[in-house]
Amino acid sequence: MNRPNVILIMTDQQKRDSLSVYGNPVCRTPNLERLASEGTIFDFAFTPYPVCVPSRVMTFTGRYSHVTRSRANSVLMQPDQEHLIMILESAGYSLGLSGKNHCFQADDLDRFDYLWECGHGGPANPPDETAQKAKDFIRESKINPRCWGTVTNPNPPESLGAALTVTHAIDFLKTRQDDRPFFLWCSIADPHTPLQTSEPYASMYDPEDVPIPDQRDDEIADKPLAQQLDHKALCGEMVTEDDIRRVTAMYYGMNTYIDTEVGRLLDRVDALGLAEDTLIIYVSDHGEYLGEHRMIRKSKALYDCLTRIPLIIRLPGLVPANERRDEFTEIVDLMPTILDIIGLDHPDGIQGRSLMPLLNGDGYAARDAVFGETGVESPDGSFRVSGFDDMEGIPTSPTTPNFSPRLKKGDLGPIKSVRTHDWKLVYYPGNQEGEFYDLNADPGELTNRWSDPAMAEVRSELTARILDWCIEMEDRRPSITRGAF
Repeated sequence: MNRPNVILIMTDQQKRDSLSVYGNPVCRTPNLERLASEGTIFDFAFTPYPVCVPSRVMTFTGRYSHVTRSRANSVLMQPDQEHLIMILESAGYSLGLSGKNHCFQADDLDRFDYLWECGHGGPANPPDETAQKAKDFIRESKINPRCWGTVTNPNPPESLGAALTVTHAIDFLKTRQDDRPFFLWCSIADPHTPLQTSEPYASMYDPEDVPIPDQRDDEIADKPLAQQLDHKALCGEMVTEDDIRRVTAMYYGMNTYIDTEVGRLLDRVDALGLAEDTLIIYVSDHGEYLGEHRMIRKSKALYDCLTRIPLIIRLPGLVPANERRDEFTEIVDLMPTILDIIGLDHPDGIQGRSLMPLLNGDGYAARDAVFGETGVESPDGSFRVSGFDDMEGIPTSPTTPNFSPRLKKGDLGPIKSVRTHDWKLVYYPGNQEGEFYDLNADPGELTNRWSDPAMAEVRSELTARILDWCIEMEDRRPSITRGAF
């Protein structure tokens, strides 16, 4: 019997609770609801490192970012990492990638039998004049560089990235020349900024109808300096409620546009007779502020709005249909899950947990917490504030006069977190400041209780959990060649 096919549908920067399948009362995503009704949806799925490349590398290696060393968008998959595409190639799979890469270097891209790339600015090689016009419009529209600008693309939806990505994904399915099982990565670059789409999606949602996240005017005052810097970098003090409504309405339109295209892909899978033998996974690499903490986009932080992601899995006959799970899962779990479902061995050093025992009821040992890390945004390990170098009043170069000694010392760099169902602790080096949230009373993570004496015992326990995790999740694979004695 042939091994199952695999389709991994990945979106970019898609906020979990912006989708109707996760309870959003306004944004319509009927095709994701259809997928969830035919499969299993996970309510507590997280990415440990909420940045594009680190999260994608974790997806394909099953290892955390401090092990893969991909802790910045400039650090793609490293040559010493054994990853899913390598394993599937050896197992005889036909491999396709349509859409955004932001993971693999050139040598690994050569493994794909079918490769068509499309990023946030449109496809690398637009297939026709209309697609070229849509790409040119994005480049020339001068959307607000602080990332809360929105614009309607005058070109038809089929000329934009999500539709083109799905069209080429379908082309891969239709043009395969043999009966080998296939792996297709359909990687949609939306709803990541720039915030733009075509009609009817651009005006589909009225800004007055969208929900607004809870806010606290003085929220940032009791947050660590790193969060204050990021808040300034993203101009949080300038973002108004009207801005949030306008951005959210456009973002919802992009979501529904993506959903329409996902539906088109699902329909073609059905029409080609592939549905019964194809594992489909829908996931996003990370989330988006979308007005939470009065910010748009993402930053060096570990808030739930950035780390908690949508995850739906479907495979008729193996994955239960119309089921919701509330166990903690992480994006590192996807690789071992795929390997178990298709019947291939795990490579050494996998840190994720296969979800197969959870899906088939075979003694799954559920996590009681998930962990996170972020903060290194440059290949040399130096600290940067959200990639901006021109913030008035905040020097961001060690050569700048009056540069903050804390930035020089590097104690605004890497941070790590632990999240249970009740609490979240974010640990900063030096232990002089941090973040601590009561998630039952404060699900929006607005009130930092790090300095609350009443929280000292729980804070100490969770800090020890982070230390344990760091030790347990060291890379235990051999990394040296021993010489002869």
